[in-house]
Amino acid sequence: MHSKKFLMTASAALIAAGVATAAGAFQVRGGAQTSMNAANFQAAHETNVATRQANRTARASDRQNTIQQVSSNRTTAATNISNNRTNAVNNYNDNHGSWYNDHPVATAAAVTTAVVGTAAVVGSIVRSLPPSCSAMNVNGVTYQQCGSTWYQPQYAGTTVQYVVVNAPG
Repeated sequence: MHSKKFLMTASAALIAAGVATAAGAFQVRGGAQTSMNAANFQAAHETNVATRQANRTARASDRQNTIQQVSSNRTTAATNISNNRTNAVNNYNDNHGSWYNDHPVATAAAVTTAVVGTAAVVGSIVRSLPPSCSAMNVNGVTYQQCGSTWYQPQYAGTTVQYVVVNAPG
């Protein structure tokens, strides 16, 4: 109680001396802290707003990067699948060709065909046609006729190859 009376007396003396205002004189402890806390609160609020905005921007950027990575992964997977298919076709064709080399009867037939005429071996595959071939439509299928040799187009991936076939009937 004595301290409260002393404070009131001291406040009155300060007001009379013009050192303090009535509002400031009656503030009990922490008057200066109250205004300081408001300034600190405002600064902290502004910092929090800036931090939230930076975090939103970072999350948006992360989402965009994830979308681009997923798209890139899909493209890579599609390319790998296409390459694997092409490799499988090429390996099949290579193995198919070695079948002729490993079987004496097939080799003899191929040699005989080569000796008898210039016709290609039925089942062999070429990547391009000889000159002066004609497109022929037989029973709804388009063949290429090059002299006495008939070719049927087939795809290996996105590339057209031609398989030697018997003359369609």
